[in-house]
Amino acid sequence: MARILIIDDDEPFRVHLGTLLRGAGHVVLEVECALHALDKIALDPFDLLITDIFMPRMDGFELLSTLLRRHPRIQVIAMSGGGSGMTPALALNVAKKLGANELISKPFQPGAVLQVVDRVLQSAAV
Repeated sequence: MARILIIDDDEPFRVHLGTLLRGAGHVVLEVECALHALDKIALDPFDLLITDIFMPRMDGFELLSTLLRRHPRIQVIAMSGGGSGMTPALALNVAKKLGANELISKPFQPGAVLQVVDRVLQSAAV
């Protein structure tokens, strides 16, 4: 299937999402911060990146800006449960404006996440 990189500082959430995607047949790598993600992406290509928005050191907004300048064709799904005084809807709206292909609110329904992932991967294949 696809090579997917998950970036989220919440380890239980990250592991849960990784397990879900592996169960759907994807190859998944998980990292806890955006800086590690940039290092991994520089070394190895991924079909899809799924990133949290609110993380320490470098947030998802900064990651999207940096990443899409360096790799404009990479597919990105942004996730948020809100933070830093922003509602999830506002955070995800900003991520969309920065170039995220799709958005997922936390907490999520497993089936809905798999549908979003499939939709993004199919649109990239066209």
